[in-house]
Amino acid sequence: MSSNSECFSDQSAVNYYKAFINFLRIKCDTYADRVFVHYYSNKAYKTITYAEFDRITTNLACKWIKEENLSGVVSYIGDHCVDYLITMIAIMKTRLTLFVISTRNSEAAIVSLLEKTQPKFFFTTPKYKTIIENANTKACGAKVTVVDPFDINAMLKEPLNPRYEEILDMHFSEEDLNQAALIIHSSGSTDFPKPIYVSNRYLINVCGVLSVYKEQNPHVDVIDKDDVILSTGPLFHLAGLFNVCNGAVVGASCVYLERLPTSQTEIDFALRYNKCTALVATPIILEEMVPYLEEKKDLSAIQRLKYIISGGAPLKREVGDWFEDHGVHICSLYGSTEMGVSMLANLDPQSKNWYSVRSIYSGHNEKRYIAFEEEGDGLKHLYVTADCPNLAIDVINRPDGGYSSNDLFEEDPDNPGYYIHRGRRDDILLMENGEKTNPVPMENTIRQSPIVKQVAVLGSGRKCTLALISIDTEHAMDYSPEEMISMVHKAVREANEECPSHSAILPNMVKILPLNKPLPTTAKGNVMRKRAEMIYKDIVEKAYKEFLEGSVHEPNDSSSWSSEQIESFLVRNSADVLNLPQPSLYNYQGSLFDLGLNSLTAIQLRNIIANYFKDIPRNFLFQYSTLSSMKEALVSKNQEDAAILIEKRYQQTQALAQSYIDRAVKDFPVAENKYRIEEKESVVLLTGATGSLGAFILRDLLRNPQVKKVYCLVRGKEAELYDRLMKSFKSRHLDTSLLNPERVEALPMRLNEPYLGLTKEYYEQLKDEVTIVQHCAWLLDFNMTIEHYDRECISPFYNLLKFAYRQANPMHVHFISSVSASAALAPEIEERPLPFDSHSAMPMGYAQSKFICEMLLNYLTTQKNFPCYVERVGQISGDSENGVWNTSEQYPMLFVSGGVLMHKMPKLNTEIDWIPVDYASAAIVDIMLRTAHFTADEENSIYHIVNPQTKSWSDVIDTMKSCGMKFDLVDATEWIEALSKDHSLPAFRLLAFYEDSFKSGFRMPYYQTKKTCEMAPVLGQSPMIDSELFKKYLHHWQSVGFYSLSN
Repeated sequence: MSSNSECFSDQSAVNYYKAFINFLRIKCDTYADRVFVHYYSNKAYKTITYAEFDRITTNLACKWIKEENLSGVVSYIGDHCVDYLITMIAIMKTRLTLFVISTRNSEAAIVSLLEKTQPKFFFTTPKYKTIIENANTKACGAKVTVVDPFDINAMLKEPLNPRYEEILDMHFSEEDLNQAALIIHSSGSTDFPKPIYVSNRYLINVCGVLSVYKEQNPHVDVIDKDDVILSTGPLFHLAGLFNVCNGAVVGASCVYLERLPTSQTEIDFALRYNKCTALVATPIILEEMVPYLEEKKDLSAIQRLKYIISGGAPLKREVGDWFEDHGVHICSLYGSTEMGVSMLANLDPQSKNWYSVRSIYSGHNEKRYIAFEEEGDGLKHLYVTADCPNLAIDVINRPDGGYSSNDLFEEDPDNPGYYIHRGRRDDILLMENGEKTNPVPMENTIRQSPIVKQVAVLGSGRKCTLALISIDTEHAMDYSPEEMISMVHKAVREANEECPSHSAILPNMVKILPLNKPLPTTAKGNVMRKRAEMIYKDIVEKAYKEFLEGSVHEPNDSSSWSSEQIESFLVRNSADVLNLPQPSLYNYQGSLFDLGLNSLTAIQLRNIIANYFKDIPRNFLFQYSTLSSMKEALVSKNQEDAAILIEKRYQQTQALAQSYIDRAVKDFPVAENKYRIEEKESVVLLTGATGSLGAFILRDLLRNPQVKKVYCLVRGKEAELYDRLMKSFKSRHLDTSLLNPERVEALPMRLNEPYLGLTKEYYEQLKDEVTIVQHCAWLLDFNMTIEHYDRECISPFYNLLKFAYRQANPMHVHFISSVSASAALAPEIEERPLPFDSHSAMPMGYAQSKFICEMLLNYLTTQKNFPCYVERVGQISGDSENGVWNTSEQYPMLFVSGGVLMHKMPKLNTEIDWIPVDYASAAIVDIMLRTAHFTADEENSIYHIVNPQTKSWSDVIDTMKSCGMKFDLVDATEWIEALSKDHSLPAFRLLAFYEDSFKSGFRMPYYQTKKTCEMAPVLGQSPMIDSELFKKYLHHWQSVGFYSLSN
């Protein structure tokens, strides 16, 4: 029967072949000289023809029958590669039932599967020998055979076994159609996986899926002999079988990757090397592919594809649309092991409803085999009729002989007859009050956030829903903890807008898991909701208990604890939060932040401590970052007096500043200044270019013809550095055409590594080439102590200074300082170096770190003839053109939380000298370029980047009201109290900072700007915040979802 005449939809082709291996044998004979398999070997792809594949699998089957005396069920486990396919087909040619086992299973799961199937033989690759032998001993005592990697070249040279017809049973009858040919197991999302037996009829129907589609849609180019299909699904799943089977019908070829899971680089290489024309992939693969392709900027390999088939789990709408928008047709596929591939989206490249599917039998013969029954709320339950040829053996679960899928669909309103998968019946949460919640659409919406890796919405039998959130660690590095929390809550709010009110997730029921705690998922990427609830039972139960009873604890829980018990408590919980073994912490004397504690996990650990000890301040972990200091504070039951602790930090700051100057005495000889004014062009090394101020500085440098080139030190993966600059520009509406690679180069920021993480040759090249260094990058965390800033910021900056130093004509070094480094010298600050007294700075690590650097730079300028400049920057607001002001900063959070959500704003006694970021940048760049040929000069080394004009806080309040905000003006204490009661407010993340700032009554001093305005006249043109500028801020915050008029 030729591929042109055979018909699968009426089962005539199925009845003709009778068995899957007979189907494959006939196809191997029909397409003998055509390529069947492309496989990876030695950094290239080799091929096996249909005839060659038939010969080597036949020879292998004959060998194993003779040597192993096979009988009964034969199990196999191994990693995905061409060896797997060869082994699989060879075993199936013995006419015994093959049981393929996923490599993701635990030993206990494998034991359960073996007990249910009782195989007589077990084939395994060396990698899984130990786990299989252990499981086999506990379960069934099968004979275990280790299959070493094949020498395919040698196998291809072997002639066909002359006795193969005697050894193998080559006779097939009608009885074979319903015989179990293969066992595939379920994913085990709620319990151990269960084995599912599939017949030859089932497998041949899987082979014919695309042929059935072609029969009913003859105008669509579906698949032909010249197609090359790449599948990223393992052969122990339906998706992997789909690829092999459908290609063989027409003589197409299949590509086998070296391994699974695979990388995007390997996929790209496979697509290009083999000139693939179709791709079958899970949503996870496609979601990871988008950023890879955006970075690579070469879509030629995927644009060659007729289509991409996605199945196994729902694909994010934005991802599918991205492919469609870039000329690649996506087609969703729906099926299950129990009923095979049953529904497919429209393969016509002109169609756009890639996300909705219909029965593959929805053609002229009207035999659909798929039916729906109403479930309410627009949802329909899909079931398979009893006469469907795709059903696996013994899966019937309906009185009429059919199979209930438990999958729920909604008819596509724009494409009648097509359906959108909306979850499962067992996904539906039956709430305590009898209401029903479908968590799947909510999870899908939350997952759209780039920071969310996975989410499980729970609530069955409860009063309200709860969301367990797993963070995407690859994206987490681009955001601060506050931004991550804000993005998660924003995604939850969007999900709440789309669901019934009884299903909404309350802010305190959003539980973000630690970065090292993933949510369990199936191989297809679906979250295992019930298993997640079991794994995180303690978190879930605690959340619901606190929801019902409030967060309470006995005040004397720890009153009788000894010093040793407190130490054990701290070690145990610190180890749990940091995911470290407890013994490693008992003698550890360093800061927990050096072991990976961050702002998020510090809150988590502080809350644990606060459950057992009274009056634990919110910044406890920042004040006492070592286990010994924490224990001391808790043992005394009387933490160090705040004034004493502040003075201690000042003394540490003073000593640290002196220690750096002492080092500089030895490390920096006195330099010579012979700068030539006629050398107009400058080459700049810039840090912090992806931040707000740094991005505008980079923009202004590139606009200036005096700047020949800018080297940007950027944090992140080396392949993504330039894209981070591009992303930063785009997010601030800056001209990306300025980022010409000939004028700007992104380098990794590794200031603590030898040669700044560069090669010695490149380091020396830059040392000769760069004329100006602008250090804009700095950690902004008002909770961190000076010890932490020393490790994270000051020490790396010292290395950068050593790079900038030259015996003759050192680079001009500019440092973005902060007004907080000098704010304690009220009431007025001159444009000159500070006295060598750490009390000049505000009492927080950020300000003290800036003070130390100012002292060091002043020493280098005055004693080492090293031209160093300090730009003391005040409060920077959003730019004056587009109003882009970071939503994670203190004042945007204050405006939106107070003026929009709380309808309360605090009364403050302060003057406002805020400066839009574009004016701050313009002034700084003016200073950088105008001083580019100056010799070291203390008198011209300090500049103030603040607005020369000032306004009162009451003027700002009036501006907010003029823009439509309605709120009451309350005392700062009352405002803090109201904020502390609502964790969902953006400003809650900075509660400790607001408490310290507002309650102290501290007033910022006045900063002189005369000298700065003379050097950079643009500073004097800075606009003050008014209703016009404030509306721009509101418009930007609204565009990014931070502010809503409806509030």
